[in-house]
Amino acid sequence: MKSEHAGGGRCLDYKLEKPVRLDDKNERKSLYSWYLEELDRNTKQLGPQYIPWDWDLYFEASSLAVTRSLEIEADKGSKLRQLISGSLHPETKDRRAAATYTFFGTDRTIGNFSIRIIRSADDQDSVELSGFPAHEYEWDFETKERSDLLEVGVVLSAAKFDALADLVERGGRTTMLRLGKVSGFYSEWSPSIRTQNIKVLASLKDQNVKMEAGGEIVPPVLGRVGEFAFSLVKGEGKEEAEGDEVIAAPPTAAQPVEKPSSAIIDLARLEKKIGGLQVPLWIAVGLLAVSLFFR
Repeated sequence: MKSEHAGGGRCLDYKLEKPVRLDDKNERKSLYSWYLEELDRNTKQLGPQYIPWDWDLYFEASSLAVTRSLEIEADKGSKLRQLISGSLHPETKDRRAAATYTFFGTDRTIGNFSIRIIRSADDQDSVELSGFPAHEYEWDFETKERSDLLEVGVVLSAAKFDALADLVERGGRTTMLRLGKVSGFYSEWSPSIRTQNIKVLASLKDQNVKMEAGGEIVPPVLGRVGEFAFSLVKGEGKEEAEGDEVIAAPPTAAQPVEKPSSAIIDLARLEKKIGGLQVPLWIAVGLLAVSLFFR
């Protein structure tokens, strides 16, 4: 399948092995009204039925760096650009919170996660998630390849960006990221608030989703992130400080199944472990939690 490449140039071919179908025919109507499924070449169902996943997912950040660059154009003047960037790694220390990520249409585990944080020009905060399956693309008369990618893009007000940049530049901290209510993330139905398998839908067109259900159903794709928390922790107790103190909000209308309220309480306790650490354990603590809630 061919399209324009997100970074410029013409995409020649997405590396997908399986068709994807949207359907609303199932025996579990009381739990969810529609789902996505992967098919073989003969349109036979290969795996489970996937529905939007609304609960929290955890990552650890590494190689964080602050970049400041000055750009001067004769007719436009000068501009100072500031960026915090780094790599992300899905949580693996807690097997209950660990998840594997793959794009719909492939069994490849996504291995390229990144984060880019920029300084807001209008003092507003925002966060989104973008990405694409592996593909070949044409750029400047050359054929190049891109691997599967997911990237968190964050815009922070000047005060928040400057505080975060200062902590990153000091270094020596464990950095954790929490995402919740992410559009384009799917998993099997479960009464649990944890999953070990996340399927990602970046584009209905590029991932060749066959729309066999009613036309009024539009499956969410990558873009909106409802909850975001970014924590930097330093000290002897940092291994236990894997969460921030943001209590998970209830699911939005995008999640077609209600979860028990007791599950929310359990997650709140998990995320508040840092609050239970005793002060004498800490040598130095630097904690920044940026929490953005979009309703």
